[in-house]
Amino acid sequence: MLGRYKDYKPKDLGKLLERKLKMPWYWGVAHTCPACGTRLRRFKPIWKSFPRKLKEAGFIYPLESFETFNFEAFLCPSCNCSDRERLYALYLRRWIASHQSGARHVLVDFAPSHALSSWLRTEATVHYRSADLFRPNVDDKIDITNMPEYAQDSVDAFICSHVLEHIPDDLSSMRELHRILKPGGFGIIMVPLIQGVTETHEDPAISDPQLRWRYFGQDDHVRLYGTSDFVRQLSSVGFHVDRLGMEHFGAESFRRAAIADNSILYVVSKQR
Repeated sequence: MLGRYKDYKPKDLGKLLERKLKMPWYWGVAHTCPACGTRLRRFKPIWKSFPRKLKEAGFIYPLESFETFNFEAFLCPSCNCSDRERLYALYLRRWIASHQSGARHVLVDFAPSHALSSWLRTEATVHYRSADLFRPNVDDKIDITNMPEYAQDSVDAFICSHVLEHIPDDLSSMRELHRILKPGGFGIIMVPLIQGVTETHEDPAISDPQLRWRYFGQDDHVRLYGTSDFVRQLSSVGFHVDRLGMEHFGAESFRRAAIADNSILYVVSKQR
């Protein structure tokens, strides 16, 4: 049981207990969290500080223009899984179901979320590894731009969720992710994207936190990706990129998990 909560700090365990105590207000049958399996009448909205900071900074796009972002049903009240992580869970459950017996598959989760970590550690066919450069409780202390700790073609799958927008040398990270992935393997790579914005906006001169909120959507982001540029850059290092939306998962799956209709999962693969 302790292994399931390996990535948790004491304060995280305290928040987990608080969520459990509040769960009677959320139990229902309208929705199901695909990460923890809890049946719910509703999900929790995003914390009020995020849209407030965007508005105060004069973020240059409307809040509703974010791709894969359900402000009104952002978090699972049971496991704290975000809407985008629920999208990952839909995909990963199908992958896990496809190899219910046999060898365990190595999955590396960069900058992991507690919700996915605690679930994936329980899957018998998944050899789960959490990885981060700064967090103290992960399995592997890793600089994603240079990962000699992982051999070439050694990882069956990886999750890299909302990491690359923080990294100045994102192309090196993409190359490393391609290097460590096995031929035939896949990765989930997600970054904040705006509907209809195809070109990436990146300017090293923008270092003021307020200006980064205005142009990049957060004070520790160094760029705002455009959809076409993002796919082009991933393709340039050798990845094949699939964009999977509601037509892939089904409208009912999106509704049950409270995933926004405009959500897109970016899945990269390395050809055999």
